[in-house]
Amino acid sequence: MERFSSRLVYMHEDLRKFLRRLTALGGYCTAQQAKSLQLAAWDRGVRGRLRMLARLGFLRRISKYPVVYQVTKATTRLLGRDSSTRRRHTLETVQARLLAVHFYIEARAWPGEFVFKHEEKIRIFTDAGCPLSTLPQRNGKPYVRDYFMFWLPDLRIAIAMIDQPRPDQFVRLRLFLRQFLPVLRSVREQIDLFIVTPDQQRKFAYEKLLRTSRAIHKLGLGSLAPRIKTYSVRPPVPTIIEAIWPKADKYDEIADVADDSDDVIGDNSRQKHVHRLIGE
Repeated sequence: MERFSSRLVYMHEDLRKFLRRLTALGGYCTAQQAKSLQLAAWDRGVRGRLRMLARLGFLRRISKYPVVYQVTKATTRLLGRDSSTRRRHTLETVQARLLAVHFYIEARAWPGEFVFKHEEKIRIFTDAGCPLSTLPQRNGKPYVRDYFMFWLPDLRIAIAMIDQPRPDQFVRLRLFLRQFLPVLRSVREQIDLFIVTPDQQRKFAYEKLLRTSRAIHKLGLGSLAPRIKTYSVRPPVPTIIEAIWPKADKYDEIADVADDSDDVIGDNSRQKHVHRLIGE
């Protein structure tokens, strides 16, 4: 593979824009999602550009069906900052990130205006009159990177939790509400909470918990219940059957170490511990 500096000549602004958005959304996409993210206007063009980005080392293919691509270290270097999106993730996490892309594409058509920069999210909460002490905290500071934030068409703020394909809806819902019910109480009509699911069955499960779970209602749901909405994407997100990285593509295994010679570190033990994990 060519050196990083040589590969940059192929990276025009449309490709950079696509990779920038994909990284902000979690780093994974199918070919159909890439088309919706405007990588190209026609199917053959999308597939061709995805293969080109993989050959250049800015994407890697990580599954057989559906065909899923992930950003690499070269992508984060191109964008000027490292990101965990290029690293190895469980299949469940990859599935959730594909769901996040699905939701972004659908919500943009409402239209919803998404906010990705953490500093801007904090500023929006502050402008809405939300005390920073009511936000989720990490190391004593407000931390909302794990959730989508976007403006609804009526200019209210929305916070979205992306579901994961595990049988723990109650635990995830309780954590989400514990983190954001204080925010709802402080600003009330200005913020909605969304629970985004990959299918109707998961959506109904969350709705049942919101209606009938005594433990959930003990959190102080009360009059705030209408501010909590469930949403199922259409069509359902396809399920990844089997990961193929790092075995399938000769470009995949070297994509993260071909940027410059000083990036190459011999670590065979890391390659052995793949199991159900994806990415570098």
